[in-house]
Amino acid sequence: MNLNLQFVKRNSQKVYDVLAYYTRCTFDQLEKLCNLTSTELCLALAQLIREHKIEQYSERRAVYYRLPA
Repeated sequence: MNLNLQFVKRNSQKVYDVLAYYTRCTFDQLEKLCNLTSTELCLALAQLIREHKIEQYSERRAVYYRLPA
């Protein structure tokens, strides 16, 4: 596993842990809670969605991320 993939996986775990605690979050909330840049967060979210560990949905004109039901 190369260093960049390890970095993405480590950030993905941060995001997953936050979502496990807060139930659902917007992109901005995750960015602040995880202390990640927007690029780092995008890569982490893409990794988690690809692994089917989180889902993205919209509600009342906002996009949220959460663990699958």
